[in-house]
Amino acid sequence: MDRHGARLNRFALALLGVVLLVLGGLGLALGSGVFGSGRSRAPVLTQGTRTFASGHGWFWWAVAVAAVVAGLLGLWWLLVQGRRDRVPELSMEPEPERGTTRLTAKAVTDALSDEIAAYPGVRGVGARIGGSSRRPRLFLTVAYARDADLAALRRRVTGEAIVRLRSALERERLPAVVRLRLVGGEETRTVL
Repeated sequence: MDRHGARLNRFALALLGVVLLVLGGLGLALGSGVFGSGRSRAPVLTQGTRTFASGHGWFWWAVAVAAVVAGLLGLWWLLVQGRRDRVPELSMEPEPERGTTRLTAKAVTDALSDEIAAYPGVRGVGARIGGSSRRPRLFLTVAYARDADLAALRRRVTGEAIVRLRSALERERLPAVVRLRLVGGEETRTVL
């Protein structure tokens, strides 16, 4: 999930949590008699609401439809949370009518990871391709040791490995996010 989506997700969940907390607190206060003992013994639906519901046959159908829609929206939201921004394969042909050549994203990321893992001071590499097959984005995490030359490592990753990958994929642009993580230390983030 991108930053904007994650921020929106946190905001919506926080807002929903506050609303439910306030409603629950009001219900608890009402039931315990904070607003008077008469209110705590009153039915949840007022006489006017019950009269309206019994006089209009569509009312309970509308309530049922609203509940089903709310449930489906909740299920959709839950499924979106588990979705990964991963591309299983890349389309290599710009013109599909001339043929189709596909390359698995795992093959691409494995080759890139193997190349970067051989650089001096590198202790581990994680790579994945997100976005879409037509507009892929590279997400790269490079773990390095304290004795590594960070400037040289960054220069090699951005100036050699990613440039070579762009050339191999025959793409002018391949947006990349590179995270350089000191093993046992702080993380540095570079957006290309």
